[in-house]
Amino acid sequence: MPENPAPVTRVCRYIDDHLTDPLTLADLAGHAGLSRHYFSRLFRATTGDPPMRYLMRRRIEHARRLLLDRRHSVCEIAMLLHFADQSHFCRSFRRSTGLSPLQYSRAQ
Repeated sequence: MPENPAPVTRVCRYIDDHLTDPLTLADLAGHAGLSRHYFSRLFRATTGDPPMRYLMRRRIEHARRLLLDRRHSVCEIAMLLHFADQSHFCRSFRRSTGLSPLQYSRAQ
């Protein structure tokens, strides 16, 4: 598979600009102008992560900044970043950071 990182770079910027929008694999592949399958393979080959794992990581990084800001509740952050619910957000956050959102906020 020839690696052309331009579509991946474009999608990474798109993800960063749309973290608070609901995004699907089809949306990301469409933004790259590629089929979902080819886009997934190219994205993983370029970044080392599948597209949706990359999106999750970027959302968790954004959530960390929002938690430090302390203007939003954990529930508001979960909904803002399109997690299924607060529990899903807390599990994902703990899996990524080793701390619950509340523990993270208090530790900072």
